Amino acid sequence: MRFAAALVLLAIAACGAVRPAPVVGSPLSEPRLKFAVMDTVGTPVYCDPDFYPVARAGAEEATAVSTFPQIKADSEVYAAIVAHEHLPSGDLTDAQKLVVYRAWKLLRAVALASSGTDLSFSYRVRSKTGSAAYEMVSGTVRVDGVVTVGSRSATGAPNCPICLADSTMIATPSGSVRVTDVRVGTFVWTQAADGSRVAAPVIEVGSMAAPAGHMMVHLLLADGRELLASPGHRTADGRALGTLGQGDALDGSTITRWELLPYAGGRTYDLLPAGATGHYWANGILLSSTLASYAGGPDASDGTTNTSLNPGPSN
Repeated sequence: MRFAAALVLLAIAACGAVRPAPVVGSPLSEPRLKFAVMDTVGTPVYCDPDFYPVARAGAEEATAVSTFPQIKADSEVYAAIVAHEHLPSGDLTDAQKLVVYRAWKLLRAVALASSGTDLSFSYRVRSKTGSAAYEMVSGTVRVDGVVTVGSRSATGAPNCPICLADSTMIATPSGSVRVTDVRVGTFVWTQAADGSRVAAPVIEVGSMAAPAGHMMVHLLLADGRELLASPGHRTADGRALGTLGQGDALDGSTITRWELLPYAGGRTYDLLPAGATGHYWANGILLSSTLASYAGGPDASDGTTNTSLNPGPSN
């Protein structure tokens, strides 16, 4: 009888018993969850606007100080940074504000998405093992900060956007056209070798996804023209927008405001007009295409490209 009862109990344990749910701790704020992920997986490799395409001397420190009030105003983010970086709760020195700013940039570079009851992540880190320099790591984080890594795969370095915001207007003989509506064959205004403005067909268009946390250069000229583009995009005279600053000359005017702003769009865009220069007007400002190198230049007479051209940066 006792043996039979024992068998019944074993059967219940094997077939009908409900395993206890895992104990879940107190929910954490999203910034604290991101830090939990980074502490487990590693910090993200991303396109840092303070160093890409070129580092501006003292720029990161200056931006850290100027951006600090904005960061501190977000109490949830600021509290997470102060706790994670073991900073004092009172006034901070400029060096400590730089620590805050760097942590803030890392938080912006990590995106969390809903995945059932958890949040999922996927981002690039520097590899500590294997032959690949970078790994794409994916997984989930529980609401209490428990991280589960699902996969690690070899990948390349980040392809940093060097193109235009999706709201940019391109000058054409038929009027301004949004850059997202420009197609191969669309006629746009471009600059000829002698500096004159001529119409030419677009021979290539490109776009690429903007990574989480991507920052764009926002500049305003004294004559009212305004532009939002990636720091690596170049002016007609070859200067990267990220290297410019307030007071610099640009396309016959002067920059009265230069700042880095987070990009809300999903992709950046560029185009390549036929001609000797690859220049076009974006929001009325003369820029250079990033889609090709102009050592030889396309032939402006028939709109065909010189096949000996070296490809420029991937867009």
